[in-house]
Amino acid sequence: MESTLPGFQADLKSFASSSSSFRVVDTLPSPPKYPPKTVHVLDSSFNPPTQAHLRIALSALHSNALKPQRLLLLLATQNADKAPKPAAFEHRIAMMRLLAQNVQNQYNTSGRSARGIGVDHPVAIDVGITKSPYFHDKAIGIEESGFYADPETGDQPLQVHLLGFDSLIRLLDTKYYAPEHTLAPVGALLGKHRIRVTRRIEEGNKWGTEEEQDRPRDELAKGEREQEGGRREWAQSIEMVAGEGEAISSTRVRESANAGKWDDVNKFVGKRVREWIEEYQLYKESVAKG
Repeated sequence: MESTLPGFQADLKSFASSSSSFRVVDTLPSPPKYPPKTVHVLDSSFNPPTQAHLRIALSALHSNALKPQRLLLLLATQNADKAPKPAAFEHRIAMMRLLAQNVQNQYNTSGRSARGIGVDHPVAIDVGITKSPYFHDKAIGIEESGFYADPETGDQPLQVHLLGFDSLIRLLDTKYYAPEHTLAPVGALLGKHRIRVTRRIEEGNKWGTEEEQDRPRDELAKGEREQEGGRREWAQSIEMVAGEGEAISSTRVRESANAGKWDDVNKFVGKRVREWIEEYQLYKESVAKG
């Protein structure tokens, strides 16, 4: 894996100087023969990838197991809220690749009997980068790239963006949509594609009860966001699903790595990502939030 770092650095440099807004830098195990009907998009800072990312990806893949699908792990090189630190992007891409391998291994093992197919049908997982900080622009960039289009018909697959509840709040916050500050731009995502939102479960109900976390979707459905440009029908494009397992914040992982608590880091991110963090001491003396 170490030998891939210069390649990822070159990909990032080439991408930064290009006019493209989206690029796939790696595909595991290899590009499939047939175009997908659904592309699950897991967009995060991956700083670092955690077991929470793994659970979200597996849950989405299992929910659609009998249909042609792919998973895209997507890293934004520009972020609406966060500066690109402390781990360099090439290290994040390398860790995303390790996450992809973990997803693939667990999905092909746990989902095989349920799907009624064998290990010779592994799900393809892409590692991609985007310059777009906003969800709707990411959806547009993926589509305009033509990467997932059917080569014969030009048909585009359905994108299902995998969000945590906190990301749903940001998606529906008009402060991100200058200069009009309305929800109209969100139509590029919710008007054509879907989002799958994993509710946050944390001690003390920091994010609220299940009913409270469903409220943003319910407000759309009731027309309570229409004055801000929201559409009632968008609610049908939002699927709320239960969170599983312990909540894991990237900040907590970085703090544990900085303190040398490698057993904790292993629990939060898995063995292979932990080994990468430890080998490169990625978060030593750095526990910046994000």
